[in-house]
Amino acid sequence: MMEKKSGRSRKALLDMELSTFDIPPSGEILVLGKRCAIGPQAAKRMLDTVAPDQFELVQLGDDMIDAVLVKKHLFSRADKEPLIKAIVEESKAIMTNQCMITIKCDIRVAVKREI
Repeated sequence: MMEKKSGRSRKALLDMELSTFDIPPSGEILVLGKRCAIGPQAAKRMLDTVAPDQFELVQLGDDMIDAVLVKKHLFSRADKEPLIKAIVEESKAIMTNQCMITIKCDIRVAVKREI
């Protein structure tokens, strides 16, 4: 518990998700801030080393996000532009231009057909 001030107390709550280490370590999506420690081309080469030709590099003209690396199989389940737009919008809510974040993403396709 954190320090008490004027009769109040504060708690720090920790929420963790533990899982096995995946290769590649980026999950399905890697979002690179404009000023993060690794550039888009270097990140692509790194991912190609452990998962050859599985990621697509999408360079952005965004003020905070330089590029996004997305596993290609996601584009077979969702249209590219709306998917990239959703990734950018949700990422910008939690990052700075120096961040590099990974996203685990699962796209489910629902089909209802009358025969």
